[in-house]
Amino acid sequence: MVLAPLVIDSIYSYASMRDGEKLLIVALTVWRIVHGQIWISVSRYLTAKGAKRIVNKSIEFDQVDRERTWDDQVIFNSLVIYLLKLYVLGTNTLPFWRLDGMALVVLLHVGPVEFIYYWFHRALHHHFLYSRYHSHHHSSIVTEPITGTYTYNRYIP
Repeated sequence: MVLAPLVIDSIYSYASMRDGEKLLIVALTVWRIVHGQIWISVSRYLTAKGAKRIVNKSIEFDQVDRERTWDDQVIFNSLVIYLLKLYVLGTNTLPFWRLDGMALVVLLHVGPVEFIYYWFHRALHHHFLYSRYHSHHHSSIVTEPITGTYTYNRYIP
């Protein structure tokens, strides 16, 4: 329901102005949700089968209930990208793909982003932040594809 206005506007823009970029946002959102669900299903199947377990425990219902809102992040990111496309000037002239832009993204991610992420994650293990925020991430004993991105949104200020 949250994405319904985005889908309707994307279809209208494509039908009236042949603007396929908004429709591409919808398609990528659907793909991210389907892709995530496929990996979750494969992971739970392998856990239930018992063939490739890291921890010799089965997944508990508390963990499933705690991590069931994994798609909120995908929906939020899609809305932000859609709103940026609508309201930021110059987004209509951006090319769909640039190799030099991809190289820059890789260099930024390998360099400063990983460094900052590592130290930020280390800071989250300090007892003050761990007890208030990060312990929810570590409360999942059986790791799944969505465990790494799990956040407990009620405690985010």
